Parts: sequence; structure tokens; C-alpha cells
Amino acid sequence: MIQTKYPLEWFDCLIVQELNPRSGVLQSISIAESKELVTHIQKESRRIQIQIKEEVFSVRKKRQFRLLVRKYHSSFIYLLDCTIENQQHEHFQEPHLRHIGVTITSVLEDLISFVENRFYKYLSLDVRVPITYQIVSKREILAKLDRFKRNIVMSSDTEQPLQLVMTKLYQKVLSEHSNKSTYRELVYRKELLNALANDTLELVQSSTYSVADEILICFNFNCQEYSSYIKNRIMLQLDHYTTVGEKLAAILLIYKEFGQLYCKPKRMFDPQEPHLKEVLYTWFQHEIRYLEQQIKTKEEAIIVTAPQSDITVIDSNLKMECDLSCDQIALILRAADESRVVKARSMSQVFKSIVPYLSTPFKKELSYQSVRSKSYNAEDRDKAVAIKTLEKMITKINGY
Repeated sequence: MIQTKYPLEWFDCLIVQELNPRSGVLQSISIAESKELVTHIQKESRRIQIQIKEEVFSVRKKRQFRLLVRKYHSSFIYLLDCTIENQQHEHFQEPHLRHIGVTITSVLEDLISFVENRFYKYLSLDVRVPITYQIVSKREILAKLDRFKRNIVMSSDTEQPLQLVMTKLYQKVLSEHSNKSTYRELVYRKELLNALANDTLELVQSSTYSVADEILICFNFNCQEYSSYIKNRIMLQLDHYTTVGEKLAAILLIYKEFGQLYCKPKRMFDPQEPHLKEVLYTWFQHEIRYLEQQIKTKEEAIIVTAPQSDITVIDSNLKMECDLSCDQIALILRAADESRVVKARSMSQVFKSIVPYLSTPFKKELSYQSVRSKSYNAEDRDKAVAIKTLEKMITKINGY
């Protein structure tokens, strides 16, 4: 069973109360007492390690196991942060008190490493990192950024995104408060820089996205500036096409290539921003819809101004008689188009492709333009008949 007594009570009392400069106890510690205290701190560290092993291996349920490990880990981080904060006070300039502070810092770092090395599978990457680890990681990432800046070879299609990455990483590392970083954020930055420096990822061959873009999308580099850069570059690429149809075909190809790019879900540059792929997916859908609407509007304008008849004469042997009125047929075809069950360049194209092959008991030749116009003025009776017809089909399908 897990002990109910707080296992870090002695350490907690020492750091939070006795070594707190505001408590008034610190100044009364003599040199002889400090030596005894250092010896006891080291003994207490060994005792805690043994106790952690005993408690962890006495737990049978995996959930309790994980909870226990995470409790120890977060407690050590909290106590280490308190120790670092205490040592900022001028009293710790005294050699014997500074020796106590250094000893506690070293012991707590060892305890954190002990938990991380032994039980890393049960720790969360979203836990805040200790201040000392943050400082070391900050120096390491800044050194990597400096090396990357010196050694990277930029081409015309990678210069802007890579400059953006370096700028954002420098800003993030230099401006953030040290106690707000998590293990996940630090691991992300290191892995991103390694990937950009080595180009070791398996990349999709794309005519639109550079190697740098594919890595940044894979790593979900979800800052607003980068998503804006991608959108602007695609729009510049579309400007090379003269017709709306060519632009639609081009953006559909770019959209398809984008969908093929891998992105690990839990990776992200900024936890406060939405997922990069979600932002770009929404943008693609709006742009494609806009171009489709432009094509539809142009086709309708051509149909209205065209002098020739809109009735296409089809051999009667190829026609199918539909036991619905023109209004009811119009409603079903419109619903099929707008629900994307039937896909065409426009709704007019749907009617033009289907209506000439239909007839009703009262009319052999149907105008697709006339039927299409009826879909916008639906009467309740026609809606009811159309729904009843679809329900009849559903009943048939259920019986198969």
C-alpha cells in the first residue's frame, strides 16, 4: 500500500520554511550546523530513492503507478524551483549557506533524473520543466540556432520560411518566462531544428511545397505568420492562371498535395494557436467554394443570354420516365448537388447532364433550365412528395 504520510515532509519543511530568507531562521544557522545539515540532506536523498522504489513496486494498478511517479516528479520540480528562488537572496552569499543551497540543488536534480531515467514511460511531457533544466535547454537551443543560422544553405523557396522559423524560435526562447516551458515544448524545438538541419524526414515530392515547408507542416509549425505565408504564396501561384477554371484545377491539385503531407497530431509550436492543418484546410475549402461559385455564376449568365433553346433533344428510347413533377425532380436534384452526393462544376451542370434523359407522365421534353429554376421556388406539397419518395427508397434499401 502507498503510505499516507507525506514522504517529502523533511525536505519540504527545510526548503519552504527554514531556508526561506523571509522566515528569519536562515541567519541563525551556524557553520557546524550547516555541515550536519549537508550530511543529512545526502542521507535523506538516498532514503527517498529507496522509498520511491518500494512504493512504486508495491503498486499493482498501472494508473496508480503513473500517478505516484508523477506526484514525486512534480514535487521535486516545485522544491527545486523554491531552492533556486531562495538562493537569489543576499544571505546565501555566505559560504556555508551557499554550500547548503548548492547541495540541495544537486540532490534535487539527481532525484529528478532518477525518476526520469527509471520511470520515463509514466511521465507526462506537458509537465513544467525545472528552472535549472530550462536554463541549460535555453543555452542549448540558442547555440543550435546560432549554428543553424551560420551553416544553413538557403534557396529561393526556403529562405523566407527558414528565416521565419529562426525569428520565431529566437523570440520564443528569449522572451518566455522560464517557469512556463514544458518538456514537450523543449523537445519540439530540438527535434524541429535537428530535422531542418539534417533533412532526414521522408518527404512527399511536391511542386508547390519546398522541403522546408514539408518539415514545418509535419511539425505543425502553427504560428499565424507561417500560415499567412503559405496562403499568400499559393495565391501568387494562382495569379499565373488566366481563367477561373484553370485556377480551380490548380488549387485542387495543391489541396491534394497538402492532404498527402504527414503531420503528427500532438506536435505543435504554440499550444495557444489552432492546428496548422485545420487552419489551412478551412482556407482551402473557402477558396475552392469561391472559385466554384464564380464558375456557376458565369455559366448561368451564359445560359440567360444564349438565344438558342435550352432543350436538348434526346432519343425517346434513351429517356426514363419519372413519376414526379418537374418541381419535385428539381428539388431532389438540387438537394443532391448541395449535399455533394452528385458532384459537378456547378448545379447547372447537374441539371444539364440529367434532365434531358428524363420525362414525366405529362411532358416528354424537359428544359433543364426551366427545371433548375423551379428548384428555387419550392411549394410545401412538392417538398412533401419529394421527401415521401426518398423515404420510399430508404424503405426499399432497408429491405435488401
